[in-house]
Amino acid sequence: MSAAANLYLFWQILHEIAIMIKTAIAVAILAFTIGLCCSNCDTEFNLTFYPAGNRVLNNHVLVMKTVSSAVICGRDCFMDPQCASFNYDAGSHLCELNDATRSDSPYDLVNKQGSVYFDGNGETSLFSIPNHETYTSCQMLLGAGYSDNGIYTINPSGMAEGLQVYCDMETDGRGWIVFQRRQDGSVDFYRNWTEYQSGFGDLSGEFWLGNEALRILTETGQWQLRVDLGDWEGNTAWAEYGEFSITGDKYTIHVGSYYYESTAGNTLLGESGDHHFSTKDQQNNNLQVSFAQKLKGAWWFTDPTNSHLNGMYQMSSTVNNPDEGIFWFYWKEYHYSLKQCSMKMREVK
Repeated sequence: MSAAANLYLFWQILHEIAIMIKTAIAVAILAFTIGLCCSNCDTEFNLTFYPAGNRVLNNHVLVMKTVSSAVICGRDCFMDPQCASFNYDAGSHLCELNDATRSDSPYDLVNKQGSVYFDGNGETSLFSIPNHETYTSCQMLLGAGYSDNGIYTINPSGMAEGLQVYCDMETDGRGWIVFQRRQDGSVDFYRNWTEYQSGFGDLSGEFWLGNEALRILTETGQWQLRVDLGDWEGNTAWAEYGEFSITGDKYTIHVGSYYYESTAGNTLLGESGDHHFSTKDQQNNNLQVSFAQKLKGAWWFTDPTNSHLNGMYQMSSTVNNPDEGIFWFYWKEYHYSLKQCSMKMREVK
């Protein structure tokens, strides 16, 4: 090979090495730039959004979505030019992007257990509600400023790990613990003793809170009972009772005074006195017939039974057999199955 050819080959090798070095440098610079950008983004995110625990900004939601973390929610807010703040609920993973801040609408910043509000104001964290505060009822939560309907954790005596409940913060003075709801037939209520004892269903939909929870809750303090009913024509009715409690291993119901302003009629129990709870596999009364099996539900049965809100859900008011369905006799009698109902209790102040 001639000297010229050797020289040409040498320059070709140098050229290839130079290209490789440039490529390596470019990749390194790109990696450094990406890392620097990510580091800056993280720093900027941390400096931009400040949290207020157990708080939420109402009435200003631009976008509502489910995301895996508050970081993702914050990223989406940062990338949306219309987003001024956001709410994140760790329990439901609900992310709400807002078009305003607490400074813009101070009265819309409300308490909400488990949610966190974020915005760019460094003083926002001063508005946090401490997690160490405990509440034994929805009434106490209401008094502490929690005014939205929804799922909360309360800490009644005897339940060290707390109890998740649905709080009705709108109806008749507010502060009700909802312990039963029927609305669409999505949950089977023809259950056994153990299931009614521990509770079942979805607090956001149809459910029974649990007889043991009812017993523990009503062991202390004084309680009211409210029943809300709805028919298939859009009409509603209600009944309220004082001195409500559940006691003993048979989950005996006690109710006192009936509020005569009620519109549904005094139908809860067929006769005066206290009555035990019965299910299809455990009959706790002296009746010759198992009403739980006959009516396919579970209740504080009497003879006659004038109410049964845990009966079979019907897709219309029509029932195939008398007493079969969800009924409250003094409002719609036996032949009419209700579309919806709920039972709730409130601690008396």
